[in-house]
Amino acid sequence: MSSDARLPTPSPWPTGSLRSAAAAPLRPQTYRNLLYLSLAFPLGLTYFVFLAVGFGVGVSLAFVVVGIPLLVAVLAVALGLASVERKLATLLLGVSVTPPATPDSDSLVERTKRLVVGLRTWKAVAYLASKLVFGVVSFTAITSLLVTAVSLLAVPFVYDRPGVYVGLLASEPAVFRPEMFLGWDGALVGVRAAFSLTSWQVTTLAEATAVAGFGVVLAVVTLNLLNGLAWLSGRYTVWLLGGERDDASDAAAA
Repeated sequence: MSSDARLPTPSPWPTGSLRSAAAAPLRPQTYRNLLYLSLAFPLGLTYFVFLAVGFGVGVSLAFVVVGIPLLVAVLAVALGLASVERKLATLLLGVSVTPPATPDSDSLVERTKRLVVGLRTWKAVAYLASKLVFGVVSFTAITSLLVTAVSLLAVPFVYDRPGVYVGLLASEPAVFRPEMFLGWDGALVGVRAAFSLTSWQVTTLAEATAVAGFGVVLAVVTLNLLNGLAWLSGRYTVWLLGGERDDASDAAAA
């Protein structure tokens, strides 16, 4: 049995099926995607700081002997971190990311030269530097949308507790003035109305249930958006960190 048989099922691009979208909270792959995206921000921030400090110090000291070895070390560590990213994508996203083949019989000088000028190295650096972008987008979606959805789902359990206010509380009244005008026999007939909204509080179980229902819809929509983001991240990982076998597999699948 090949090792690929033990991998989780890759997350497919959303097909637009309503049934498939509604089933997103029931699929284990959704939560593997969520774990991957949750790790993207701290890892991306770590990579960005490492590259900024490493290249900054290395370039500033390039005129002395210590600067060049430091830059080479930064590139070597970047390749190692790219290997970690391949394993994460394989384990959590279910994509197969094969590292580019490199000869092992070269001398130290040849390996160092390949490290410095090789496309594989700079693709890894570009991937690590851009990981922060995926991390920020994922962190924003999780904290703003998914956390809000979970909070709405908890409303029926907390709305009637003493000291708990669930609802809308505006610092200033929000006034809505819908207007409609119709021309009739040379005259202009109009209807105006004004509505003022100052606050609204959930006070009944029916209202709390309605809020929780909206939370279910928001959670399903958010999980599908996060699945799409995880799919894009997996394709991006294969594109930048994969080898020739990955490129051939993608072409055959297309």
